Amino acid sequence: MVIKKILNNSAVTTIDDATRIEKVIMGKGIAFQKKPGDILNEEKIEKIFSIENQNENLKFQSLISEIPIEHIKVSENIISYAKRKLDVKFDEHIYISLTDHLSFAFRRYSKGIKIKNNMLWDIKRIYKKEYNIGMWAVEYIKGELGIKMDEDEAGFIALHIIDASLNESMDNTINITEIIDGILNIIKYFFSIEFNEDDMSYDRLLTHLKYFAQRVVSRKNAIDEEEKSFLEIVKTNYKEAYRCVGKIKSFIEKNYDYEVKGGEIVYLTLHVQRVISSLRDK
Repeated sequence: MVIKKILNNSAVTTIDDATRIEKVIMGKGIAFQKKPGDILNEEKIEKIFSIENQNENLKFQSLISEIPIEHIKVSENIISYAKRKLDVKFDEHIYISLTDHLSFAFRRYSKGIKIKNNMLWDIKRIYKKEYNIGMWAVEYIKGELGIKMDEDEAGFIALHIIDASLNESMDNTINITEIIDGILNIIKYFFSIEFNEDDMSYDRLLTHLKYFAQRVVSRKNAIDEEEKSFLEIVKTNYKEAYRCVGKIKSFIEKNYDYEVKGGEIVYLTLHVQRVISSLRDK
């Protein structure tokens, strides 16, 4: 491997011969007394980052030159753990966003500055898997760096993971979470129920709401409008669920300027009915 650029004493870049992607290579002292064009000592390699998007790659290189290698390694290990647990492809921007967030958070905590996460309750309820990864991450950080972080920080880490898995901006991720929370509250108070969060029908509802909320924030109505032919059927057979979805429709159209069409109404009604039936059958 031939060094292309030296980012700092512990990070360099090199060009992959097969893909022509500029890879970031990290290792303690890997660039010591080295210059571009020198052969890399492969025994010192600790981490290799291969970010295909050129703009994201350059941003990552800039970030690496500014923060400690330990922070980068911790962030990368958290991302790798999250990928294994969720089995999804992340937007590459997470290598920048989460690493930058964590490095700043470590500095905050060292000064005793903590930030309250106002979305923590929603994250715990709507994104259980991501929240659990966040809790794992704060324990991992404690073991690796000796920094004791709280549940609020676990929620912030979860938000970055959600952001990357949805391939959305952080603002959109927050809007998506607020939409889901609003819909769940409408269902909860309409039927005077408490959700069984371990029930498969609740899990299916959440999954549908995540995709629905994504369509709302992106202004895309992806449901096949041929499904609206079933509208009269669900209206007749699932009257309560249909009326509840009417309130959801009003909530979305009033607050998010998105028209909830017939196909969306059919699917929302079916998912709401399934959750209610499951609760009433027990």
